[in-house]
Amino acid sequence: MDNEIRNTLRQLARCNRHIHTDKSVCAAREMTVPAIIAAAETAGLECIAITNHHHYPDHDILADIAELKGQVEACRPSLQVLVGAELSALGSGAYVDTEEINRQVEFRLYACNHYHADFWQQPEVRSPRGYAEHQLATLRLLLPSGRADCIAHPFHGLYLAAVFEDTSTVAAAFTDDELGDIMQLGRDNGVAWEINVGSLLKDITFARRYLRIGMEIGADFKVGTDAHHLINVDPKDAVEELISRL
Repeated sequence: MDNEIRNTLRQLARCNRHIHTDKSVCAAREMTVPAIIAAAETAGLECIAITNHHHYPDHDILADIAELKGQVEACRPSLQVLVGAELSALGSGAYVDTEEINRQVEFRLYACNHYHADFWQQPEVRSPRGYAEHQLATLRLLLPSGRADCIAHPFHGLYLAAVFEDTSTVAAAFTDDELGDIMQLGRDNGVAWEINVGSLLKDITFARRYLRIGMEIGADFKVGTDAHHLINVDPKDAVEELISRL
């Protein structure tokens, strides 16, 4: 790995733009706003984003965001705290959030591959290539739509452990040209790509391709740990592990 990539990853690790509070049912009860901010300040982070799940239309994500913003303001944090959401693109043009809701979320992190969820759209052919094509079709409509600021844990198949014994075959099914083209589409529309450290550490072969191609085309990357526990609020140790393994 050259020094430019190493330095870029370390610089990006000053922020963590994918953190769940205890309002996400999958997160630990310790993930309160004051505890998250305290952990981020102790780590010396410059910015964080709170991104609770928005999976269901009847979930009042805007009420949750308003409540969380009040808690953030009460903490008077010394770093930038964005209160956004992890939104759901279930398939091509299929979104849980309405355009009205979308416009009111200050950081819109979209998941396109939560295939383990029973309400998520599935490809007609449930093969690694089928899932790769499904993600590409979803992204080709999402990226130019103006809905998204960043794509969460893109391309990987870790949520398909019940379907494939080796989930790395999903990421491997994308060609380099496809990755380059879709990441350039993101760049051209002002949409960033998440360096989801946990998922990349599980597939170093893909991590090398993803970072190399993205940096070659000038993609905007954001680090996110998908933190569900306080120990994951600071991404720096995980990024250092990623650097060492790359």
